[in-house]
Amino acid sequence: MGIQKSPIDELFFELYGYYPNKAGQAYEMLVAAAFKIVTGQKIKYDQHLRGTYSKTDYQIDGLNEDESLAIEAKDYTIDERKVGRPDIQKLQGALSDLNVSGGLFASATDYTRPAEKYADSSNQNPLQKEIELYHIRPSTELDEQGRIKTFIVNINMIVPNFSNGQFNFAWTTSAVQKFEANGLTGKPLKVMLDRFYNEDGSIDCFLMDFTHDNQPLHVNMEDKFADGCWVLPNRYIMHDNELYEIKGIEYKIPYNTTTSTLTIDSEGVPKILIKSEGKIDKLLTDKQFKDLSINNGEIN
Repeated sequence: MGIQKSPIDELFFELYGYYPNKAGQAYEMLVAAAFKIVTGQKIKYDQHLRGTYSKTDYQIDGLNEDESLAIEAKDYTIDERKVGRPDIQKLQGALSDLNVSGGLFASATDYTRPAEKYADSSNQNPLQKEIELYHIRPSTELDEQGRIKTFIVNINMIVPNFSNGQFNFAWTTSAVQKFEANGLTGKPLKVMLDRFYNEDGSIDCFLMDFTHDNQPLHVNMEDKFADGCWVLPNRYIMHDNELYEIKGIEYKIPYNTTTSTLTIDSEGVPKILIKSEGKIDKLLTDKQFKDLSINNGEIN
């Protein structure tokens, strides 16, 4: 006759595709994984520690190595029984003999009132180590009520339309004289304005890079155009293989408005609730658990 499976065992199988051989270990592993997810700290499960005074070998369900906290996990879902005071006292007895700073107790069901009172007193009793109580259990639809599952972000972007912009060049005196000498005064010029040059003919910068770093001044967001001037000392524009120096460029650039919607959904399906008084109340998803590696006492 096989060992009766609890709802926690079935949840573990759903997440990982197998049942642990040891009774109760499914909950130990899920509890350790839950603490790993919410703390990001080094968490182990099914550990053995030797008592400082009694030299007894204690099997503990989990260990938070970063904070030196022993973890006890109780799955009473088969008979729907609450964790009682004797369970908490048993952990306290082990803590008094172990070189740890305190304990974390996880229940898949609930706690009796005497158990809660005893755990609360451990925070005040100087002869005891503090025990924090956690509810770590399969989540329900009721747990999901009032929680944010999806963020919808509407993004309005105002983008300069350079291709339809109007540009007027302010030429230096030397450039004007060069136009006259080349017989270009009063004539239309066709210039490929995609780059600026230095005096020696080397490329100073490309227009795309320049406009990225020097956005048109759009003072009022309701205006349809950006009006302004780029001051461009010691820069040249090439026409018919000749360089002409400019002082700057006056511009009038229209803006295009684009609207997009970004939807951010939580990854995975909520499976486990981890909750403690005033400290944490969080739903953990199947993806978060499946992203972890659980093997040989290690959670990674």
